[in-house]
Amino acid sequence: MSSYINVKARRVVPLLFFIILILSEVTAVANEPGILNIKIADNIRSALNSFTLSEVADIEGPRDASRIAGMLRFSVPVSKTLFREDVVKAIQKSGIAGVRIELRMPSEVSVEVVGGVGQKGNISAEEGRNLSDMIKKLSNWKFEVEVIPHGQIPPGVLSGPASIVPGSASATLKFRDKSGRERSVPVRLTWYQPALIFKRSMKRGEVIRAEDIGERSIKIMAPNVYASSPDEVAGKSLRKSQQQGEIVLLSLVANVPIIQKGKKITLYVNAAGLMIESEGEAQQDGFINEIISVKNLSSKKIVSGIIRSPERVEVLK
Repeated sequence: MSSYINVKARRVVPLLFFIILILSEVTAVANEPGILNIKIADNIRSALNSFTLSEVADIEGPRDASRIAGMLRFSVPVSKTLFREDVVKAIQKSGIAGVRIELRMPSEVSVEVVGGVGQKGNISAEEGRNLSDMIKKLSNWKFEVEVIPHGQIPPGVLSGPASIVPGSASATLKFRDKSGRERSVPVRLTWYQPALIFKRSMKRGEVIRAEDIGERSIKIMAPNVYASSPDEVAGKSLRKSQQQGEIVLLSLVANVPIIQKGKKITLYVNAAGLMIESEGEAQQDGFINEIISVKNLSSKKIVSGIIRSPERVEVLK
């Protein structure tokens, strides 16, 4: 009996460890009650070379958390094995907050690719990855792209097109064989990129911190729309209020002014080799080297000055 218990304990402890790890991550930003249950069998099937968690897992729990978890996307590994730690890392980065997460899955899950690229183009998974690499080079795209050929891939080397615009729904690839004969095959393209999402609801004008954002993979229609790196948005302010789980659009963030209206600053002017300083108050927001209106708190006059630093404004003569 004791042997059985010890074996069982060894199997349960790693699972509990991951649950506690995720719990500490998500409860740091919210305290609303709820349990998110995610269950993945020891064998899953995918119609394409990538899949969302909702396609392979049973997910139950609060609506917003279930929606975010279900949209997490995974590429089919070359090893055809999905590891539990990969799922844990994706959930940690997803921005799910305010729930306890219970993940039930083996440490390794076998992934079988059925349909999709294999059926439509009658090609292997390796050939599918080669096609994907071709599209990435043609489009200068560093993220994931799925390619489904409509027909057999002709023999030979790729001869066209010269380039492909990221986000294009389709393209026609041309191949030239050793005899110089050129053949074409149309392909359907689906583009993905990592995108940032809000871990908590935020109001217009709030400054985004690194801890306010998570990450998941999304399907896109055009590049340069979604923020994909914290460096693109951290320290910037929101133009519009956003809800937890929403994707961070580049168009919704703005640089924070180096001086904001109402801030106390030092006014100075150079006159005859002398620097005269006085206390002032900014009358509007502004960035470095911009001209703004400032109030001289000694004379009560409104003057114009150039922002030279976050604390100093040079008064225009």
